[in-house]
Amino acid sequence: MLSLLETDFPTNAGLVRAKWAPLMLRPILGSPEQLVIGVAAVNDAGFHLERANSFARLTCLFSQEANTAILAAQAALDAFEADLSSRTLAAIVEYHPIFSGVVLGQIGEAEGQSLKAIASTWMASLSSLYSPRSEIALAGETFVATDAAEIVRPRDRLPALVLDYVTNKRPGLDKFFSDEIREQHARRRANASAIYIDFAGSRIVANFGTLSATHHVASVDRIKRRLWDLKVDRDNEKGGLARRDHEMIVQHPSESDPQFSERQIDRMQQALVALEQQADQEEIRFRPMHTINQIGDHLLAKEAA
Repeated sequence: MLSLLETDFPTNAGLVRAKWAPLMLRPILGSPEQLVIGVAAVNDAGFHLERANSFARLTCLFSQEANTAILAAQAALDAFEADLSSRTLAAIVEYHPIFSGVVLGQIGEAEGQSLKAIASTWMASLSSLYSPRSEIALAGETFVATDAAEIVRPRDRLPALVLDYVTNKRPGLDKFFSDEIREQHARRRANASAIYIDFAGSRIVANFGTLSATHHVASVDRIKRRLWDLKVDRDNEKGGLARRDHEMIVQHPSESDPQFSERQIDRMQQALVALEQQADQEEIRFRPMHTINQIGDHLLAKEAA
């Protein structure tokens, strides 16, 4: 008769047990379509966040607009990692998204050699934006995902146009605009986790964004990212003696603009409502306007108050 000993059976000695959950990005506002951009594994000993490392593949879906999706994904991952550092398990049990298009999936339990092993195994199983071998730099790609923190920020001419208008009225106000805008770089390398503020005056801090009818998804994601930058700057300013208004100023076409179809106008109106709701949640003033002159005059009035 076959004799089996206890040592003949598999053992879980040396394995760690953890809760895990996928972080997902919904790049199209209002759509259920989603991409797994990270997996977090957490236990009493700590956490590990395995990030997507093949963001270059997004160019197949979004072409030149992939830049904005990458910015949003990196910002969401950075915020999630910071939350994990401070709250560990509570960060996944009570997840607080920074964007309306970022969600945390169902929490599961797993065992593995380490937290990193658990997170990377599930990431490899779930995400099309992940390569276990990190062989993700493709010849001819716009983005080099092996250094995903450095990507090219999308171009938006609005800040430079506002700068020109304001400084023509009051030349001294140019010092309140960021170096990036004053130097008017057409494109620059940027750190996706850095915080960018377009205008930091004595009474108002503002970021500018263009809501486009023709590049709708990319422009909405870019505005969300700028809202997050304002929230972080506002939170850093809390407790100071001087409290400045923080505003997200968005230029968008008029509802009567004949260049756009009724469907495009309706989609922009829906986006404005959703963006304002998100700004309200973060206690940031959302201010939609139609023209450069309106935006410039608003800044002049605020600084003259």
